Amino acid sequence: MTIEDLTPQEAVPTPELSFLYSISEEFGRVRTTLDKYAWYMERGYKLKFPQAITMRLPDVSDITDEDIEKAVSCEFSGEELEKTRVLIEKAWNVVKSGFFENLRVLGMPIQNKYFISLTRYGGGGSYHYPSKVILNIDRGDTAHYTIAHEIVHLTIQPLIEEYDIEHWTKERIVDLTINRFFPERQKLQRNPRNTEKITEIYDVNFPDIHKIIKAVSELKQ
Repeated sequence: MTIEDLTPQEAVPTPELSFLYSISEEFGRVRTTLDKYAWYMERGYKLKFPQAITMRLPDVSDITDEDIEKAVSCEFSGEELEKTRVLIEKAWNVVKSGFFENLRVLGMPIQNKYFISLTRYGGGGSYHYPSKVILNIDRGDTAHYTIAHEIVHLTIQPLIEEYDIEHWTKERIVDLTINRFFPERQKLQRNPRNTEKITEIYDVNFPDIHKIIKAVSELKQ
């Protein structure tokens, strides 16, 4: 099913994005990333921190909230983030309608509004269910694809939790979905276990994302 199959009565407005950026948001990003520092390192993620924090890595045990707030405040530039917001929003407006039309075929609930926290730190992108995306502005002219990627994560997160899907398998499912939605930009991250079988399950069952994730979860047995 596509958006063209919906009757006018069934059509729904395109969800909105609300951009956030502040010292408080940056503090939260750095604190959360430091709290999961070992997890990120084990999975090979590249992370960015304020210079004053970077100089103290890899020992994160004695980095206090006060240390983080001071480091973030020294580097914070609302003007820079606002300029970046304008560019990201312009690129997003080009793809948003088609993206949400495609997203609806998965049959999962979609939020009316998504909150996009712009940051200079952490990894490329992450999410907090049900409606928040954290976006590293270093993504530059591909930031709108990262937003789409994280919104797919948010959309399927209830199924990911229900079927206890491991990290890189979850990422592969999202990558395959984004590649369907944006065929001009094919991208896959690290190969999970059972890579070929996951792709086969996905291709055979798309767009039934519930069936896909359930079948993928059974590969672990």
